[in-house]
Amino acid sequence: DSYRTISPRPVLETLVLRERVPPRLTSVIAAVGIVAAVAFSSGASQAAGPTVAVFPAAGTLVASPETQISFRGRAPSELTGIRVRGSQSGVHGGTLRAHSDGNGASFLPKRGFRRGERVTVTADFPMERQEHGSVKFRISRPPGHYHLGRSIDRGGNPPGTQHFVSRRDIRPPSVIVTRRSKATDREGDIFTAAKAGRGQDGTIVTDSHGRLVWFKEVPKHTSAFDFRVQRYRGNPVLTWWQGEARPGQGLGVGMMYDTSYHHIATVHAGNGYRADLHEFELSPRSTALVLGYQPVTFGGSIAMDTLVQEIDIPTGLVMFEWHSLGQISHKESYAPHNEGQPYDVAHVNSIEMVPDGDLLISARHTHAVYKLDHRTAQIRWRLGGRRSDFEMAPGSRFISQHHARLQPDGSITLFDNGGPPDPGRQARALWLNVNEAKRRVSVRRSYRYPHTIRSMSQGSMQVLPSHNVFVGWGGNSPKFSEFTSGGTMVFDAHFKPEGVDTYRAYRFQWHARPGRPPDVRAKLGGGHTGVYVSWNGSTDVAQWEVLAGDDPAVLLPAAKVSRKGFETHVKLDAERRYVRVRALGSSGQELGQSKTVRASG
Repeated sequence: DSYRTISPRPVLETLVLRERVPPRLTSVIAAVGIVAAVAFSSGASQAAGPTVAVFPAAGTLVASPETQISFRGRAPSELTGIRVRGSQSGVHGGTLRAHSDGNGASFLPKRGFRRGERVTVTADFPMERQEHGSVKFRISRPPGHYHLGRSIDRGGNPPGTQHFVSRRDIRPPSVIVTRRSKATDREGDIFTAAKAGRGQDGTIVTDSHGRLVWFKEVPKHTSAFDFRVQRYRGNPVLTWWQGEARPGQGLGVGMMYDTSYHHIATVHAGNGYRADLHEFELSPRSTALVLGYQPVTFGGSIAMDTLVQEIDIPTGLVMFEWHSLGQISHKESYAPHNEGQPYDVAHVNSIEMVPDGDLLISARHTHAVYKLDHRTAQIRWRLGGRRSDFEMAPGSRFISQHHARLQPDGSITLFDNGGPPDPGRQARALWLNVNEAKRRVSVRRSYRYPHTIRSMSQGSMQVLPSHNVFVGWGGNSPKFSEFTSGGTMVFDAHFKPEGVDTYRAYRFQWHARPGRPPDVRAKLGGGHTGVYVSWNGSTDVAQWEVLAGDDPAVLLPAAKVSRKGFETHVKLDAERRYVRVRALGSSGQELGQSKTVRASG
């Protein structure tokens, strides 16, 4: 994938939480678990009980030198007799930290492992895929010199950028709606993350008319990807990936905000990695699923390993880890081997935890979707590509796909880019019937744009509660559209200025009340007072009531008007030196008040 490149910045390798946490989530994200010294023993005898999953899994060839060793399937107090030995570095001491769900723990070595050495783990309990009482994996070797390329974000203030008197600091791109059925208004708001092109980058919520609801600019030299609504411990939250975007990969973190737009958590990849831009997914277990891209020496050349991790959000510990190198062969890959760049065999770009607890992943460079065993970190099956375990009916094969998702009835949806190789065929959103038992796949429905779109990178497909389908058409086609289940387009929109795009696009129902007060500015002139008011992120304001006067301590009602888009302009018939506004709901209840401001001349 071709993404905008920006300058690097350091990212801590621990979980960061706000000190100010909404009360309803305090008990959820408080770091729980014990820290205990590990008692070493020979591990010669293993207590009876369920087999414990170990990560890095047995047979892993490219684990991080900074890796922790994660154990899943028993209470931390039952994880006894753990012994860790490196073939070069010897026995490793460390501590055992409990996962927040009480069903596992991570051993944190006091020192790192040596490059290329073999690590042997023994314990008093039985472990998945152990041989002769031990689990063994190998540490990766560093890559030689390589180049990933960079590009420049020009910034600036191009035509099409929105401006607001009450919020001069935000200048999001416009969302131009060219087709809209009123029925789509019920589907919720539009969620995109503007990047590339000129202007400010950040997370954007707009309504079905294209009117701004919320915008948050990301820090300079960073980008936002995969912005959406997810659920954490039963509560709706805003999530996105944020960090340095390089061509085809990212170095960053996952961000989580609540319905008051308060920062809940910053989620980092573990084991010395930095989270990749392609996915930040919260699982049904309220854990985080993240990707990482890591160049290593593998098979005598420089290769790009793609890893999948499950992160325990309260503690930041790794609960699961899988590596593509060693499991996905270069013989499966359609990717070109570009001189001077790591050979990216798989290029994983989506993860989802499915109802049976396993993981569904999409690998762009093999044109295939994989199911991973959540306990053994082994591939259960391949769908598509050169080694498909499924019989693929005519029209069901996809190329360079993104955003694979399992639907409740067992079908799978994805965005089929159709290319590369150049020039590729027309992109489509693809809904596949999947018979896992009989290993057969057929096309239920494909959705194409009315005019030919060739999408060489990025893109998304979301099935809405109404069974309509919402499609983001990819990086070089910055459009997002909605179709009925039968294939009729009922909504279409794009960004302005040109060049702005979003990695994925979504629709969600969203209700929020900002934790900060509304913003207001007032201007005097010609015997009138012009009042400009907005409340970035509020979804429930129906009216604005303006209080005005010449004494800031005595402000009286001067006007009451309906809310009009992101910013509402109110013209008072007299000049008043001081102004304050009240946000009113649909029943006239007060939702919030601005500060009192002095009108400028």
